[in-house]
Amino acid sequence: MLRLIVLSCGLALTTVAYGASNQMISQATNYDEFSTQFCSANRGAEHIFVLPSAVFSQQKSIKCDDGESQLRVGEHDDDPGHYIFNIDPPHGSKASLDCDGKADIGMTTVAINCFPVAKETKAHPKD
Repeated sequence: MLRLIVLSCGLALTTVAYGASNQMISQATNYDEFSTQFCSANRGAEHIFVLPSAVFSQQKSIKCDDGESQLRVGEHDDDPGHYIFNIDPPHGSKASLDCDGKADIGMTTVAINCFPVAKETKAHPKD
């Protein structure tokens, strides 16, 4: 039984290390770190970025080689007490990331889930 537990823990740690080595999960402490990670992320793969929520109130966009993505944060009408965080891809881009996250108001750190825009089922409306 002990061997099974040890093997299970080893498999879990290997899986976490594998994900980190492929940069599927990244953590940043400020906008500059985040923008570097975001702009270098593979546009054809899913990513999770963990970053300070203040990035969304301090910056309105992030510029990468594929264009300028918009950073948005706001309280959702259907879910008071929670902020919705979005990173909208450059309009018309077929090779960028679309990102969404949600956290209680007051959270200082958020996780943003990013998905390749080419795999989305609906296009974003033009602003």
